[in-house]
Formats: sequence, C-alpha cells, structure tokens
Amino acid sequence: MKVQPAKCGVYVLSGLGAVMVFFLLLLKNSAFFLEEEYDQNKPEAALAVNEHTYHLHKGSINWSNGRSTTKKEINVYDLYTYISQQKSIPLKQQQSVKLHFSNLDGAYIRGVNVHIWKNNGEKTKLFVKNNEFKIPKNQGFYVVDIVINSTRGTMQYAANVQIQ
Repeated sequence: MKVQPAKCGVYVLSGLGAVMVFFLLLLKNSAFFLEEEYDQNKPEAALAVNEHTYHLHKGSINWSNGRSTTKKEINVYDLYTYISQQKSIPLKQQQSVKLHFSNLDGAYIRGVNVHIWKNNGEKTKLFVKNNEFKIPKNQGFYVVDIVINSTRGTMQYAANVQIQ
C-alpha cells in the first residue's frame, strides 16, 4: 500500500499541530502556576480574637517583592459590597483584637491603619498600638478595613464583623 503525499502532509501537519497545542497548554499552565505561587507569597493577615483566628480578605495591593511589583486597585464601594456579603466574625463590644501578619517576605511594617465602616458609609478610624485595637461599643454589622504600609508597599485587608 502506498501513502499519498497529500495525506502524508496532512498527517505531518496534524502531528505538528498536536505538538504545538501540547506546548501551548504547558506554557499556559506554567504561567498559571507561577501566578498562583506569587499570589500565595503576598502577605496574609488575620484577626486573633481570644482563641480564634480569622483570615482576612485581600483588597487593594501595591506590593514589590524586589523582582516585580503587583498593583491592584479595588473600588471602596465594590470592596464594601463584597465583604458585607461574607460570613461575619462575631466580636464583643470593647473587645481587644490582635492583628497577625505572615508572608511579609522581609518587609518591615511602618504603620497599620484600621477603619470600621457602618452600613451608611460612615467610617471611623480606630487607634492601633502594637498591632492591636479595640472594638467600638455600638452593636451591629460593620466592615473592618485594614491597611498596612511597609518597606515593600501597601496591602489592604477587610472583614465583615458583627459587634454583639
């Protein structure tokens, strides 16, 4: 049986096409894993309340790891809307809350700002000392907005809280 040149060319192109698709998928997945790994290396934040630890959601980012800089700006209204729909963290009036940061990648924290947002858009700045702050007296649902300023940039975190 003799192979026709036209059919042979089709088979060669099909094989070459399959190899190209394989390499493109490999390249796409490699980029995905690198991005995922880099995202995992950004600083994490958590609220420590008594014996419980609650991880915070990331907001706006302007962070440099020395090789590259990540910038992601999130509209305050969008962040508030998203966070207010998340499961709330139960807190008591006048309770002390400690902030824990990890994955700082050698960054030194210069300052921490904490604001609490009411559902009417009013925000109040809370006093922070040694990464600790006190919950206000007023009961209700709030969004806690935390921004760290460090030698590597700024990171914003947020959480939905219920003051009881």
